[in-house]
Amino acid sequence: MNEAGGAPIYTVRGAQPRPMPGGGSSWRGSLIVVAVMFGWMIFAFALAAIAAPSDPNVEVPVALGEGVIVTPGDGWDSAADAWEVGAGAVSLQSSGVYVAFSAEPFTGTNDDLLTEVLDSLEPDFESFRVLPTTATTVAGDLPGLIALFSGESEHWGPENEVVVATTGSVGVVMLATAPAGQLARMQDDLDSMLETLVVPR
Repeated sequence: MNEAGGAPIYTVRGAQPRPMPGGGSSWRGSLIVVAVMFGWMIFAFALAAIAAPSDPNVEVPVALGEGVIVTPGDGWDSAADAWEVGAGAVSLQSSGVYVAFSAEPFTGTNDDLLTEVLDSLEPDFESFRVLPTTATTVAGDLPGLIALFSGESEHWGPENEVVVATTGSVGVVMLATAPAGQLARMQDDLDSMLETLVVPR
């Protein structure tokens, strides 16, 4: 991630989640139901214990560049095969939504970083459109900016979002792309990953 005029931040390649029978004593029926319920609960807990170590969606923190750490949301898997983002970054996917986080040295402002990112993205689109930016915070209290953008593209979905934040020496970027109607559905996950970022001050 360089100051304005540097190389694009990301290179996108590829694409882009019975009632009881009648009759008999009611108290016996209740005991049978309770016994079945407890048996099923024990079975379910045993399965969960066996499956947990190999769960591909375990929320394992990922170290980016410059000491920045992102924790993927539950259900988000690596998207490295579809979206190559290079060193100091990670790409994830869930339910057709792709997101990438990057952290690199940057000495400009949030406005400078957002301009750089959008300028690097514009060549990938025809009829590139960016909605007015809004303020946000990431990593607890670090000020940032959000912009939604769209346009015709071979690599990007119809709904896209960029979030940037800088500390004065490090720039953090989140880029998300989604099919129509999916971005809003996964927004809570994206917001949670942004909120729980670890960014050294």
